[in-house]
Amino acid sequence: MPAKNVSKKMPKQKFYVVWRGRKPGVYDNWDDCKQQVEGFGEAAYKAYATLEDAEEAFWRGKEEAQPAQAVAGQDDKTSDTPLPAAAPRPYDEDAIAVDAACSGNPGPMEYRGVDLRSGCELFHLGPMHGTNNIGEFLAIVHALALLKKQGVKRTVYSDSRNALLWVRQKQCKTKLERNAQTEGLFQLIDRAVIWLRNNKIEVPLLKWQTKEWGEVPADFGRK
Repeated sequence: MPAKNVSKKMPKQKFYVVWRGRKPGVYDNWDDCKQQVEGFGEAAYKAYATLEDAEEAFWRGKEEAQPAQAVAGQDDKTSDTPLPAAAPRPYDEDAIAVDAACSGNPGPMEYRGVDLRSGCELFHLGPMHGTNNIGEFLAIVHALALLKKQGVKRTVYSDSRNALLWVRQKQCKTKLERNAQTEGLFQLIDRAVIWLRNNKIEVPLLKWQTKEWGEVPADFGRK
């Protein structure tokens, strides 16, 4: 008797926000989230259906706790019971913040990455002819490559929604013309895209919320 084909529905991916744990942030799997909260007193975390919802909840600092059995991996449902007040800062301090500056758009562009806790500059490239979005895109990929090389996982913040989207889509959707003036920049873009396609993003990429937190610490201060 021929075997019946039984279709199994794949479980939908969930995204986990950790407000209070060993390392606050947004995680794309339960195992990584569990490492941050299991055994951590008064941990605050919750699962969300989409990355956008998780990121929004994280920066707003809303705290909702998982039921205790979820820590043991028995359940994945969330609770609406709020925990005590959040930590003083609504963002992850153990992170890299990036920013780009452009005099004119396009125009002379440069970007850099800053250690959020110490304020030290980690990398700086430019100026070169380009656009602000390209600079933000390259800065994010530069930070990801640096973390990969160092073998550490830290949150990366950017205040550019477009650049974050480009990175997640693994492509730079710029309308800047590729010519003799911009060829060097486009070679950097090509390298960045190749890196993204060959490497899995294993750290949280989050939007820096300027209205709530002030200018991103990597800001060049030219506004």
